[in-house]
Amino acid sequence: MSSNGNFNDDSETFGLIGRDAKLQQIREIIRTAAPSDASVLIEGECGTGKQLIAMAVHARSHRASGPLIRVNCGEPSVAELFAKHGLMEAANAGTLLLDEIAEMPAHMQIKLFRVLQERKLCGLDDEVDTDVNFRLVVTTNRNTTALLQNGVLKKDLYFCISTIKIRVPALRERLDDIPLLARHFLERFNTQYDKKIRRISQETLYRLLRYDWPGNVRELESVIERALLFCSGNELLPECLPEELQGKDLRNIHIVIPPLVPMDEIEREAILQTLARTSGNVRRSAQILRYPRPTFYRKLKKFGIKVERHGPGSQLDRVSAKGARYESQGQARSASPLVTEKEAPQP
Repeated sequence: MSSNGNFNDDSETFGLIGRDAKLQQIREIIRTAAPSDASVLIEGECGTGKQLIAMAVHARSHRASGPLIRVNCGEPSVAELFAKHGLMEAANAGTLLLDEIAEMPAHMQIKLFRVLQERKLCGLDDEVDTDVNFRLVVTTNRNTTALLQNGVLKKDLYFCISTIKIRVPALRERLDDIPLLARHFLERFNTQYDKKIRRISQETLYRLLRYDWPGNVRELESVIERALLFCSGNELLPECLPEELQGKDLRNIHIVIPPLVPMDEIEREAILQTLARTSGNVRRSAQILRYPRPTFYRKLKKFGIKVERHGPGSQLDRVSAKGARYESQGQARSASPLVTEKEAPQP
């Protein structure tokens, strides 16, 4: 258990690194829901960032100056929740964070439901009931639908704790964020260990993208730290990665291509999406697609793709592709003012 009333919410990102649409939606939920007292249920695999979200909800609430009391429902300390002068009372005027709610014994789930309904902690024998005043945030790394079906989680309690439900995507569901996260961790560990590794090689990034990440963001953080410690040059190379990212059994990246789509159209779509993911960086896009730079420029001309620069520091958020027939799996592409497709000349 822990008590902490201070949290740096990292401005508008809340410490959640990535541009994935699901992550952006989570940030918006935090901004909208945090000022209320509604209970929040955060569901996601281990290592996806549930704690960051819980702390952000607390930090953005009117209870931010109060305590944040964290209790793991699978540990013996959960019994202290209902004790006189216990953890529930300690959370008054603040937030009570219950980790892994599905691990809470059934009889305690019933007790918790009663407390949430009555906003009172029932005294024993002749003891007077105690008023409680906290905001509840709970997390689970298990599927709540299955928990309800199997009777592991009481339905009455579930509906009481899930006024606002946030599902955190696994890292394998937001592959586009892996390079961004990897560079973020590289920068942090460079500072921590006084190293000067400037970049991550394309082959290393390719291996990171092909790995399944059962430990999610937490595992990626550990992998980058380990790789940095074993790297002797100024570039993070594949040989610096741990053994599980060295083998030939890395998963293949699954790409769905509809039938009867001409190869030119597939190639054009790949170029447009790569430009979108690199914020319109032609040099980087050519490297990712393994085109020599002159060849890449010829492809841009052939497909009528125009990259416009709107001044230093301009960022690309979206791409429009007139007539595109498919979207990359996991991320849709929408219109962009920086990368546009002009009509290619008719043969």
